Amino acid sequence: MRKPVTTGRRVLAELRASLPALSPALARIAETVLEAPERILSQTVIELAEAAGSSDASVIRFCRDQGYESFQGFKLALATELATTEPRTVPSGKWGRLGGMVEQAVTALRETEALLDPDLITTVADRLANARRVLVLGVGASAVTMRYMQYKLTRLGQAAVAHEDAHMGAMAAAGLAAGDVAIIVSSSGSTLDAVRAAQLARDAGAYVVAITNRSRSPLTAQADAVLLAAAAETPLTGGAFASKVSQFLVVDLLFETMARADPATRDAIANTARSVADRGY
Repeated sequence: MRKPVTTGRRVLAELRASLPALSPALARIAETVLEAPERILSQTVIELAEAAGSSDASVIRFCRDQGYESFQGFKLALATELATTEPRTVPSGKWGRLGGMVEQAVTALRETEALLDPDLITTVADRLANARRVLVLGVGASAVTMRYMQYKLTRLGQAAVAHEDAHMGAMAAAGLAAGDVAIIVSSSGSTLDAVRAAQLARDAGAYVVAITNRSRSPLTAQADAVLLAAAAETPLTGGAFASKVSQFLVVDLLFETMARADPATRDAIANTARSVADRGY
């Protein structure tokens, strides 16, 4: 019978204790975790498997061997342990600890610029401009970026459907066809509902775009185009500002590329602005 998982467990100590009894495949994974535990927090199953020279299935077996039902459960316990044991450095300046948020956001924007390929942005923007239908999906904190993407497309006169409900999203994705575009937002790229929607959209013949913070994940494996935003999240920082602001940059780059490519979109922007001009005091 498995021992119950609690956030008070000493993950690393238990891992070191179990290391001699592990099989070679699981031992490689354990050694990879012990070598740099903080790095594991932002990795996917695929990335940890590659780093350890192992397989996705071995990573799952490793987590279950340690008493966790999933990789996410293992990461959550590890993140909790590191958060309570790692020394904290208080940033200088008038904002103190909060000043680090500004630095992280600025760094995330610069790193996102470096990660993105302008040609790919142009390709995706062209697909969106000529799409028969556009579906935007995101769950949890990723729904914030999803709604921002829908808003920006609406300003351009491009009707876009967005669903936060996973079942509605799955049905909408399954109903797409060739000539349609599905934009799936997921910071981790490992959210089950997001990956499932991408699979359904791809099987239906739609062009699938992933906006994500992970370069290799179950979601990117289903995408025709991967637009990377910097600032990977951990289980304890889901929805972090630095992660979201970098995703917003991706959305704005698509918006500006579409607007500059077609002069007619300027009329759409003006029309949508006039439509709400009388809604303020």
